[in-house]
Amino acid sequence: MNQSQFGESAQAYLEKILAILDIDASVVEEELDERTVCFRIDCRADDARMLIGRNGKTLEALQFVVRQMCKSNAIDHGPFVIDVLDYRARRRRTLEESSKEGAVAVLNGEVERVDLDPMSPYERRLVHNYLQEHFPELSSKSEGEGPDRHIVISFEGEPSEDTGSKHEEEDDAPDFSDDAEGDEPDNIE
Repeated sequence: MNQSQFGESAQAYLEKILAILDIDASVVEEELDERTVCFRIDCRADDARMLIGRNGKTLEALQFVVRQMCKSNAIDHGPFVIDVLDYRARRRRTLEESSKEGAVAVLNGEVERVDLDPMSPYERRLVHNYLQEHFPELSSKSEGEGPDRHIVISFEGEPSEDTGSKHEEEDDAPDFSDDAEGDEPDNIE
């Protein structure tokens, strides 16, 4: 099954779930990058609050269910995300702002390290990438287990030729498909 057929199936599953929940919404498929597809749900604000849930937990669960439905029907798919009324873009801006505040505090010598709030693997990957791009002189790594897993920002000095970057890469292409709890591995630790 090609990516187009997958998109049609995933979108159909998502539309069925929304119909069962009696939510009047439209689902649009968009490419986020060359590998990742986004299924954007446009609906009323009250329905959006229900679909997103507290700290995006319901949205993550919805994404997990659609992924499992595709997997159980042997539909080959690549990474995808489900978004509701641009929640993920707003959340990304919030994560970047808190990361920037922590990074500036470390750079100014106010603290030696900053522990950010726990977040999902997807969000940790966004933060690692943001810090690597905007604050290359800082180190970011994930600590903790399960729902308590979070990012720690610290100062490690300039990278040397033999040590390279302080943002260690685990996977160049994380696999979103196999994780039973939807807890994708971090791309950069």
